[in-house]
Amino acid sequence: MFNKMRFILSGLCIVLANRGLAQSINIDSTFTYAQGEGVFINLGKGEGTKINLLTTTQPGVQYTNIPSLVATPNSTRMSLNLVRIAVAASTYKNKITMGLVTDFTGTTPILEAWAGYKLSKQAKIIFGQKQTHTNNRLAMEDERFAQVMSQSIGGTSSDGIMYGGLMHNFVGSTREAGLYVETNFNVGKMRVYPSASLTTGRGQNFFDAYTQGGYKYGGRLDIMPLGDFIKNNAFIAHDIYREMKPRLALGVAASVNVNASNADGSSNPNVVGIFKKGGKAGFANYRKLVADAMFKYKGFAMVGEYMVGTVAGADLFTNTAATNKLTEEVASGYYNLGSAFNMQTSYVFKKGLAIDGRFTVVTPEFEMASSRVNKQDWVTLGINKYLKRNALKVGINVSYIHNKGMVVSNEQWVGNFAVQLLL
Repeated sequence: MFNKMRFILSGLCIVLANRGLAQSINIDSTFTYAQGEGVFINLGKGEGTKINLLTTTQPGVQYTNIPSLVATPNSTRMSLNLVRIAVAASTYKNKITMGLVTDFTGTTPILEAWAGYKLSKQAKIIFGQKQTHTNNRLAMEDERFAQVMSQSIGGTSSDGIMYGGLMHNFVGSTREAGLYVETNFNVGKMRVYPSASLTTGRGQNFFDAYTQGGYKYGGRLDIMPLGDFIKNNAFIAHDIYREMKPRLALGVAASVNVNASNADGSSNPNVVGIFKKGGKAGFANYRKLVADAMFKYKGFAMVGEYMVGTVAGADLFTNTAATNKLTEEVASGYYNLGSAFNMQTSYVFKKGLAIDGRFTVVTPEFEMASSRVNKQDWVTLGINKYLKRNALKVGINVSYIHNKGMVVSNEQWVGNFAVQLLL
């Protein structure tokens, strides 16, 4: 099913283009640029075809110090942290929506590619590769507005600094290819956002051939008891829009990756050495549970996130003779098992200056030498400046990382300086 995704999306692109061409004939159209929002093209009056084009460039420099290293404790590198082109479009009275995000700094050229259809005013179905809702709240944010500017690799947390220790250990890829259903409705003044998904369970694999294995089933529920946020402000760490009324978001998410062949259930296979009875390769089911909360009011923002990763599976062994059973303790050497808590806060002044801090604690499920997850403490402090209606951003941050693993134990200092331009 997922191998046909690109062909379906290509067909929808052709339909969208033809629709826009038909509307543009003898009908007024508009071309508008808004700082920080990009270019808006409206083809036809009223509810015609709408296209939004936005580019992001973020050059930066990073300095790392690991005092325990004798040979080279210091390292400095310069890079383009983000270089992206994003296109969003809607047509047929906003019933059909599409999104495409290209990435020139990662390992894959297409970061997102999806098409959606509005089933009703409150529900829509989306097919393609996009940000998954089964991760923590800040893994769902647009990287352009991340509290910490630093190097990233195509929407993954390999670098770790941008997202912090929670992401670095239990998420990996922030995008997944599959089928999504999203709804929303009001209960009095309260806003509710339920959603569910069925994905490949292998993260960003839009162009990869899908091999035999299980799928990932997940869902999320977000509740805004004090009313909805401005735009997508419920998924941005800073209160860049300065909510004029107190706003609170409470979220829970869960997922089960059946027969997960990846250690955190979000990328290409890297788990080997697990077998079923009879000597055939087997895998455990990787489960994640997330709880998060966000509060914002007049520039002040506070975010709390908790995530736990576990496995389940019967009749799995670590040898072909099926005599060494795969216990949870042993599984911690194959999968990222444990929990993490992240708390961060910030304040954005009226003229765009933002000060922020972040604290994260990572705890392995089993403190063993073979465990893939090590005990860690993360502390990050930063200063950012938003200019030109968020079109320009300048920031500097410093992170302290204390690794307390049984095999690797060290302290790290990482500093980042970056400039971001949205056009």
